[in-house]
Amino acid sequence: MPSKEKSEKIVVVGFGWVGQANALALVRMGFEVFYYDVVTPKYHYSNKYQALYESIKPIDKPLGADSPDTWYIVCVGDHVNENGHQDISSIERALESLRLAQGKIILRSTILPKRLKHLTFHIYLPEFLHEINAVEECLNPFIFALGSQTETVYPSFIKQWEGRSCKVFKGTPEEAAYVKYLSNIWNALRIAFVNEFGDSITLPKNKEQRKKIEHIINFFFEKKSYLRYGKTFGGHCLPKDTRAFAAWKNETGPSPLLKAIGESNDLHKQITDAYTLPQWFSSWDYDNYRHGITSLVRRWWRSLNSLRITKEARRLLKPMVKFFELSASKKSLPQIKMAWEKLAKKNSYYYANPETRSRQNVDEFELRQSGEDDYLKYVSGDTLLREVLGNFQDKIVLEIGAGVGRMTEFFGKEFKIVHGVDISPAMLAIARKRLWATDNIELRENAGNNIPFPDEKFDLVFSYLVFKHLPTTALVQDYFKEIARTLKPAKIVKIQLRTGASPHSWQWFHGTSLTPEEAQTLTAKAGLKIIKLEVENNKSLWLWLKK
Repeated sequence: MPSKEKSEKIVVVGFGWVGQANALALVRMGFEVFYYDVVTPKYHYSNKYQALYESIKPIDKPLGADSPDTWYIVCVGDHVNENGHQDISSIERALESLRLAQGKIILRSTILPKRLKHLTFHIYLPEFLHEINAVEECLNPFIFALGSQTETVYPSFIKQWEGRSCKVFKGTPEEAAYVKYLSNIWNALRIAFVNEFGDSITLPKNKEQRKKIEHIINFFFEKKSYLRYGKTFGGHCLPKDTRAFAAWKNETGPSPLLKAIGESNDLHKQITDAYTLPQWFSSWDYDNYRHGITSLVRRWWRSLNSLRITKEARRLLKPMVKFFELSASKKSLPQIKMAWEKLAKKNSYYYANPETRSRQNVDEFELRQSGEDDYLKYVSGDTLLREVLGNFQDKIVLEIGAGVGRMTEFFGKEFKIVHGVDISPAMLAIARKRLWATDNIELRENAGNNIPFPDEKFDLVFSYLVFKHLPTTALVQDYFKEIARTLKPAKIVKIQLRTGASPHSWQWFHGTSLTPEEAQTLTAKAGLKIIKLEVENNKSLWLWLKK
């Protein structure tokens, strides 16, 4: 992190669930974070981030860590009564306590648009967080609404948040507040509408009646967030924000639709009190948003490729493309090793698993979580592995392509001994630092097609996100022969291969693609037998093998 970023200090004022999410996210990003609150806080995220809380330093007065490089993030809540009147007196007191601060103030509290002009701050950054995933959503915002009245030099963490966001809005503080209320009211409206429509189909008196409602609703809305039949909307934000905005709008004229949201929700509560309904915890749909962007790019690409001039250019360039693909596929193992070393030094965590939500901004916590999730999915939860191996605790496993130890760590928690090999010394160096406290994991560098261990050594040989990058079937064949040599009799192998279309060979993620029939031929030549085959999606082919 640059020296200027290191000098930035952050004080979170108001250490409730929003304040804690901000503080934990910023600690994960490497910043020095303090907090101030008038009451002793209850830790809302200790089940996941207990160790991180220890890095957040309490101060006994608001200006206890003041300096020109201090950024104050005010996360004090508002209060809205049953009539919709918004009380922001606690927020006003917090801002008044910072009046003499040398640093600058970022306001994250939810405040009705017209009331912001009476408050003193530098940046308005309303939050769009769900309580369950608040820390992760703070790190990687779905909506980022930035409001400021004047030219402002933004702190480095705001620039990072903006860069990680799916949707970015910039305007005045008042405009940013409208975006905040629009988001919450739209979410409340969708929940109320789906529930009211569901109630019109039938009453959910039993499981069969509830399934009838869900069958219709889910067909149309595809089980998307905020569009599933269930309990009323609740939580800290939707009820109070809907009431407050409706009451404020009513001061200037009738707002029948806004008023009806709360009325509909209250009526549905009578049904939820009488019958058992599911509670859906909604979240931002990152995957569908990115899928929408990807689909848009694909449509544009198809349109471009349909042009006559493009088709002619592709015909003329085809020999050149073939030449480059042939050249790339002839890379030697030392060249492949050099290429992976370069990627490892560029961004080891990303290239170890490019599918994390944060992509190139992945950090240690997200990397580790992805490793645990994949281990539970592909190893610990695999019934066939359990059936063949029985108790993992007395077994020896080999992981081909251990990388930075993303999954290796979790093998070590269940298996007696874990061996990992990888072509990249830089990746392995990071893995050793990450796993220094383990005593049953050994990591070795290999050539990219060999297993530097004696015959019949392993009970399980496992590999994920590795064979899909091998550029030739010859290298795949080499590995299969080595696997057959080092696997114990009657034990098992689980390997992921690439299937379907393969990327161009000059792309970093290129690798040879195999059909199930081709995989069958290669494994048989190596003395291995496929006992189970599964195409997980259009690109992944899983093999379970025995000698």
